[in-house]
Amino acid sequence: MTDPYRSPDPAGDRPLDAYDPAPEAPAGTHPPARRDVPPEHDERRDDSRHRRPATEPRRSAGVSAGVWIALILGAVILVLLLIFIIQNNVTAQFQYFGWEFSLPLGVAMLLAAIAGILVAGLAGSVRIAILSRRLKKADRSLAEVERILDR
Repeated sequence: MTDPYRSPDPAGDRPLDAYDPAPEAPAGTHPPARRDVPPEHDERRDDSRHRRPATEPRRSAGVSAGVWIALILGAVILVLLLIFIIQNNVTAQFQYFGWEFSLPLGVAMLLAAIAGILVAGLAGSVRIAILSRRLKKADRSLAEVERILDR
C-alpha cells in the first residue's frame, strides 16, 4: 500500500510501478530479499522531503453569497405572491369574533399565511429558550464537576 501524499519518485524519473519486483526464484529455493519499492519510498519512513504539499481545504461560498441567494429567492417568492394576490382579487366576506369585513381573497390568504408564520416562530422561540436554559444548566454542572476533579 502506498502513501497517497508521497510523490512517486523524488527525482521524478520513474513512477513506483516502474521498479521491478524480485526475479522469479528456481523451485525449491527462497527468493532473494529484495524490495519492490526503494527505501526512499518506504511508507514507514516519515521524511517530509518526499511529501506532497497539503491541499488547501475547500472554502465555503461565504456570507455574501448566501445573502445574495436569499435576496434572489425572496424576490422570486415576492413576485409569486404578488401574482397570486392579483389573480385572486375576488372580494370575500369574513367574520372574526363578531367583526364582519371584506377583503380580496388573495390578501386574506396572505394574512393567514403571515399569521401562521408568526405562530410557528413563537413556538420555535419558546423551544429555543427552553433548550438554551438546559444548556446553561448542563454547562454549570460540567464546570462544577471539573472544579471538583481539579482539587
